[in-house]
Amino acid sequence: MEIFVIIAAAILCCGLTVLLCRRYVRKAFSSIDRVLDHVLSKKATPETTGEDRLSKLAHKANRVVELCASEARQSTAEKETVQGFVSDLSHQMKTPLSGVAMYSDLLLSGNLSEDEIREFLHRIKDGTDKLQWLMDGLIQISRLETGAIQLAPSPEPVKQTVSDAIGGVVAAASVKNISVTVEPFDDIPLWHDRKWSREALSNLLENAVKYSAPDSGIAVSVEPLALYTKITVTDHGAGVERDERNMIFKRFYRGRNAKDSKGAGLGLYLAALIMEKQGGYIMVDSIPGETTSFSLFFQNCKN
Repeated sequence: MEIFVIIAAAILCCGLTVLLCRRYVRKAFSSIDRVLDHVLSKKATPETTGEDRLSKLAHKANRVVELCASEARQSTAEKETVQGFVSDLSHQMKTPLSGVAMYSDLLLSGNLSEDEIREFLHRIKDGTDKLQWLMDGLIQISRLETGAIQLAPSPEPVKQTVSDAIGGVVAAASVKNISVTVEPFDDIPLWHDRKWSREALSNLLENAVKYSAPDSGIAVSVEPLALYTKITVTDHGAGVERDERNMIFKRFYRGRNAKDSKGAGLGLYLAALIMEKQGGYIMVDSIPGETTSFSLFFQNCKN
């Protein structure tokens, strides 16, 4: 008789356990369902005071939604960037490609003098040179933007960087009889990637030569500051209008005073990108028609 009582009690306990577990599970699922309904409807998460597990679940659910929203925004931004890039690229390539096609057709038509043939060939070469320069610049920018190329800044003496950049423009400056002078400065170490910093400085110097009048001068100075050291390139060219000082560092943008000169609007964008990648920045100060100064700010090395 006792064994039947024990068996009955065991069955009863099992039944109660099943009922309680079922009730707990139903309550838990109901609470989870309520939390997810609020999250999916973008309403405030319901109060879960005293329910530690549900509080953690609500927090994690909100985090998942936030991450998904963040990734969606990033994806949209990247899509818009790519669309803008393709649009700008097609616009930049349209003119030189049209010129190459037109002069090629003229050459193929025949009945041209030697002078005309030579002139058209020069124009085709100018167009292909611009396309090559454009593609080279875009490849550099793309690799920097996507992280395919990583800058490796380190404490490096600055004098060699400045000297190498100036050496790259001496020939072009001499053609226009432009003097390039450098104010004396100490060979202090700066936090920079020498190769890419030389590229940024070279872009400023090339622009200075391009937009300066013949028989003028370009000045380069190095000025240590509290946290940064400023390397400035000053020319006496057309200058930058005040309302364009922020725009000129955008990709493909060309200032109003630069429309008559060759270029694609990539040099300053690339220089700004290089400086950003190594913790520096770039600024411009200009009096149109008189002087223009572009300054690169490099981080000083910590003592």
